[in-house]
Amino acid sequence: MVATASLKPIAQALKLFGNNQTIIVKFHPNAFTFFRETEPVFAIMDGIPVPFFIASLQFRGSDRADILFDSIYCESQARELIGKTLYQEAHKEEKGKKKPKSAQNPNSAQTPNSAQTPEDPNLLVGFTASDTLRGVLGEVEAYMDWRLNPCLSIRLCHNSETFLVPFHEAFISDIDFKTKCITLTLPQGLLEVNG
Repeated sequence: MVATASLKPIAQALKLFGNNQTIIVKFHPNAFTFFRETEPVFAIMDGIPVPFFIASLQFRGSDRADILFDSIYCESQARELIGKTLYQEAHKEEKGKKKPKSAQNPNSAQTPNSAQTPEDPNLLVGFTASDTLRGVLGEVEAYMDWRLNPCLSIRLCHNSETFLVPFHEAFISDIDFKTKCITLTLPQGLLEVNG
């Protein structure tokens, strides 16, 4: 679970836009110095930071935007976020970080994730999806090629519900093409949010 102390406020959820689940948010001053569209946005629900992933984002001027979250499927779910502060994890300065070998030397081998990720993610359909902590989750049934947030659709084996996972290197631990298995490392709470 993400520690609340590591979260920094980025925006306030103001109101719904139109008759769907799109939310108008107002960004806090200086939020753009650390805001990352590809990383989860958190809202405190019953005292627990719950992650939401951005499916689409459309800016309105300098400090407002329309946001559609990929795990919110109806207006009533979106309405639960109205009035809440939205957060992201604070990141340490990246200057002191070592660059991956592939970035230091263009002739060296790529990092494992980028080498394993197929050019056509549709090849992962039919793969067994597992999580490093939870074990087998289910089967990849589709690749959703959304421009801002591509996702894998996974059919859960324990209840046959569909679960969306952002198709991003940060969540992929291993892809084994021989056994047709993809191993993910998912943030705690993500399954519950999708469910």
